[in-house]
Amino acid sequence: MKQKKLISLTLASILLLSGCSSKTVQKDGKDVVASIDDVSLLADDLYQDLASSTQGKQALFSYVLDQLIRNNFPANDDMEENADEIVENIETNYQNQYGDSAEEELQSALEASGVEDLDEYRDSLIQSLQYAEFLKDYINDHFDEVFEDYYQQASPRMVHIIKVSMSDPENPTNEENDKLKEVQSLLKTNKSFEDIAYDYSDDENTKSAKGSLGIIDANTDLSSTYGEEVQTAARTLKEGEVSEAIQGSDGVYFVKCTSTDQESIKKELKTVDVDSPLLTYDDYMVYLAFNTYEINYHDDTIKQTIQDIVDENLDIRNDLRKENS
Repeated sequence: MKQKKLISLTLASILLLSGCSSKTVQKDGKDVVASIDDVSLLADDLYQDLASSTQGKQALFSYVLDQLIRNNFPANDDMEENADEIVENIETNYQNQYGDSAEEELQSALEASGVEDLDEYRDSLIQSLQYAEFLKDYINDHFDEVFEDYYQQASPRMVHIIKVSMSDPENPTNEENDKLKEVQSLLKTNKSFEDIAYDYSDDENTKSAKGSLGIIDANTDLSSTYGEEVQTAARTLKEGEVSEAIQGSDGVYFVKCTSTDQESIKKELKTVDVDSPLLTYDDYMVYLAFNTYEINYHDDTIKQTIQDIVDENLDIRNDLRKENS
């Protein structure tokens, strides 16, 4: 197990959670972090409040995790450029869509998502990329173990689709009907599903890849793009099976489960990037990754509180695995 040192964590650093300065005055030998009239807020009391509530404990863990990631996976030029590109694309899209009111519409959308402005949104993008690097590091060090769990929990498979566009699927034109019938006839021949997709599919996202959606799993959202029935078929078809015609909002689809082979899927996912489903399938991986670090605490109570949070969440994870086994 790889062990990495983190900066020392003291009670003074934890006080940053509340916005208090770590430079404190003393009263009766105890740190005072704030005072109102003659009433002093002591560091010990503040910490006890944080460490005794669920929200406070989670805040403590989030703070420590944030420090761990910042120190071990600092923002780099690639992250900065990636964030800048995303922000630029957002501004361009809003300008194209809303014109003179673009700035107002964008600001409204940012505030609705809990972000004050684009600068704060950009910072959150960089933080998410740092978080991804943290998980990628763990996955690369424990790839076989992570993939085995992913395969069992998320039921990944390789899926291809063919789309026949229709302006009104309820009332297709003669031309649209003719194309649908031609595709259905071809699916009964020896011509491969992939070649039919390349020659006939109207889905611009997958046509050039012979209809490939890549690896989809139990967490993949296809419904917003292709509809609920396409998503259901993609998740439930057995290897080699092709669906009947599925009516969507903008056409008719055919879905094929190309492979559920574990080794083939493992090979496809061996290179772990920020888009890998291995980063997102397990909400509890953060606690597994956290446990691989050696952290030098200067306060035993803080140490125990953090470890309790980690252990509680890993117990929940283990219980879920038992339920799904």
